[in-house]
Amino acid sequence: MRFFASAKKALVAVLLFALVLFGYYRLWFLRQPDRAIPQDAGIFVSPANGVVSAVAKWYQDSLEIDKGWGRVALLTGEVADSGWIVSIHMDVTNVHYQRAPADAVLVAERYQPGKFLNALRNTNRFGFRPENEHNALLFMTADSLRYSVVQIAGLLARRIEDYLEPGQQVRRGEVIGLIRLGSQVSLILPMNVQPAVVPGQKVVDGETIIARY
Repeated sequence: MRFFASAKKALVAVLLFALVLFGYYRLWFLRQPDRAIPQDAGIFVSPANGVVSAVAKWYQDSLEIDKGWGRVALLTGEVADSGWIVSIHMDVTNVHYQRAPADAVLVAERYQPGKFLNALRNTNRFGFRPENEHNALLFMTADSLRYSVVQIAGLLARRIEDYLEPGQQVRRGEVIGLIRLGSQVSLILPMNVQPAVVPGQKVVDGETIIARY
């Protein structure tokens, strides 16, 4: 009888723990709070909620020289010949929906299968894990400025979603996708856009001004 009583208590404890995890996932992890979207002209807002892990200049030749970076060269080449990569790390406490940095049209999207390595660990100055599964969304503004939002899977993230189709118009701050569990988002910008954040800075999706042009 004692064995069955102990087993019943253990089962109840496991079920309660599972219920708590499910509640956390549904009510906290998948939360989508309202954001006060800045209306200033000539700005990009943060596409993600988290901590800036890198703000780095890139040039096509330097990316091509680095072994294993051919995939990133393709992503950046569709934006410009040189520019900035701003990478944002998200942990399980952050909002995991992504937002459009600026008014634009989705020109193309490219999903790349890959690994699920720890995206919170920097392995290069760009804060980007090119070997991980990722989804790149290429946008163009009304004045023909191109930028890319790259959703990057991590150690626990096994599902990347985007809610757009090529040719679709988006407004600054509009929800464009979701990465489930901790991962990373990188924003690829041309050189004539000036980053307004620094590594280590906390950013809020749709609210923090991440760059100006």
